Amino acid sequence: MCGRKFSHEELTWAEYRDILAIVQPPPESNFQPNYNICPTQRVPVCVAGDGSRRLELMHWGLVPHWARDRKFAAKMINARAETLAEKPSFKPLLAERRCIIMVSGFYEWQRAGAEKIPYKVERSDQQPMLLAGLWTHNDRLDINSYAVITTAAPPAFAPIHDRAPAILERADVDIWMDGGWKEAEKLTKSFQGGLDATRISSLVNSNRNNGPELLQPIAE
Repeated sequence: MCGRKFSHEELTWAEYRDILAIVQPPPESNFQPNYNICPTQRVPVCVAGDGSRRLELMHWGLVPHWARDRKFAAKMINARAETLAEKPSFKPLLAERRCIIMVSGFYEWQRAGAEKIPYKVERSDQQPMLLAGLWTHNDRLDINSYAVITTAAPPAFAPIHDRAPAILERADVDIWMDGGWKEAEKLTKSFQGGLDATRISSLVNSNRNNGPELLQPIAE
């Protein structure tokens, strides 16, 4: 699954613009780093409309258009790739509500008996991580929200967890954002590139902690 993410200071507006082909004017300043992105928090999300792409600040945790409150958000931070077309909350979004969440990486916890060991996970090539997602707008609550699509973990990552986010390559951006679902669905498979999982301290377990010290490796 994917329950926490992080974006460090190297993830600049210029990278969002160049990698995702954003055409809107730049913000007055770069986005602030967030070393402990938790469900319900807002982050920049790439969406498409009217022939161009833009960034929208969206809440993590899908709040379906029919929901009367935000309680669904905590339960719908992820969407399983294998059942997207079966779930009534996700199926209507497959054609025109696909999105990309660009981050530096994500956190995962490996179970070892009663212990849960935290790891930071990044691309081996140190490129930003492009997570495939679905988004929606709830008119009643006036809220934009998204879910991260998850899929089977790559073999090398499986000892830590059996699920992982659906990670896109830069060359896949146009297909995911603009192609038909038949083409885009093929991108929701296990990531074929390299991932580095590094053990970190339990500081990340608390959502009150948010600083670069969360990314510091510790001895295995």
